Amino acid sequence: MGGSTWLPAALTHMSQSVDGLFYWVLGVITFFFVLVEVLLVGFLVRYRRTKQNLVGAAVHGNNKLEILWTLIPALILVAIGVFSVKYVYADQIAPAKPVVIQVIGHEWQWEFKYPNGVDTVNDLRVPAGQNVLFDITSADVIHGFDIPAVRLQQDAVPGRRTQFWVNVESQFVGQTFDVPCDQFCGPGHPTMVAKMQVMSPAAYQSWLQTEKQQQNSTSSNS
Repeated sequence: MGGSTWLPAALTHMSQSVDGLFYWVLGVITFFFVLVEVLLVGFLVRYRRTKQNLVGAAVHGNNKLEILWTLIPALILVAIGVFSVKYVYADQIAPAKPVVIQVIGHEWQWEFKYPNGVDTVNDLRVPAGQNVLFDITSADVIHGFDIPAVRLQQDAVPGRRTQFWVNVESQFVGQTFDVPCDQFCGPGHPTMVAKMQVMSPAAYQSWLQTEKQQQNSTSSNS
């Protein structure tokens, strides 16, 4: 999907589901906001002070109404919580045999380590249509590994490992997306942005082999 006027492109099926939850919550909030404002204006007009009605009538509580307007928001909040928790855990537990990419936060850059030993800085490559697991940590301070286009973020914490997984749809092959740090980590924080390029599986494997050869050649010459 191509996102919307106020959301970036949704690269994965899960990010599309998150967008669906967002729009559902927004719709519920908008409905009740409009309802409350309409009732407020109506009550202001209906029960306004007039010459014939200088003292308002005493209104006693209504137990049934109070239970109703307490129960409905409670059920809505439970539904939001259930779906939110479902998506959080689904994003952290990867399917079997994913492509594992290690993510290491540094002041102020992202380091990526690939399965064949390739090591890049601020250059993230992912194969489309495959499960990719990001194994995230930090070498110094707390950073925030954030990919807005997949609606996922995890803190990169020194001495700890966090993770989430993605499966980017093939229609985004050839496109590049920002991967910023979203935790303030010092004076270089605003410039700590990597680029994620979506590649076809064949192009991804070819890039890994070429990059490995170049890095081995550089190591041999140094």
